[in-house]
Amino acid sequence: MKKFDLHNDPKIETGFKIPEHYFENLEDRIMNQLPEPEVKVISLWQRKSVWISGIAAVLVIALGTWFYYNQQANALTVSSQEYLAYSSDLSTEDIAYHLTDEDITTIEKDLGLYDSESETYVNEYLN
Repeated sequence: MKKFDLHNDPKIETGFKIPEHYFENLEDRIMNQLPEPEVKVISLWQRKSVWISGIAAVLVIALGTWFYYNQQANALTVSSQEYLAYSSDLSTEDIAYHLTDEDITTIEKDLGLYDSESETYVNEYLN
């Protein structure tokens, strides 16, 4: 194989030639071929309306949720007397669970179940 010297040997022509001032005019030619860009104008009010709508939606959801859970909490809060009045199948444990000592003493006084003789009998013979 023959040694090849780039500096001293004659150069081989590639067969391709670039026209004069090709790269100097290239940018102008490309820009002329591009279509004119469309300018979109977005109103500031349109952007504000999106934000205002979003904030209003969040407020409506928050208030609706608060009212719903508040109503549910009120519906679930039933007094012991209402529970006992409307429950048909109550066990003694259920009644004892819902009545406090104060409720029991009030019921005893209202019904008059224990008079002084009954109390003395219970204290003497059952204790």
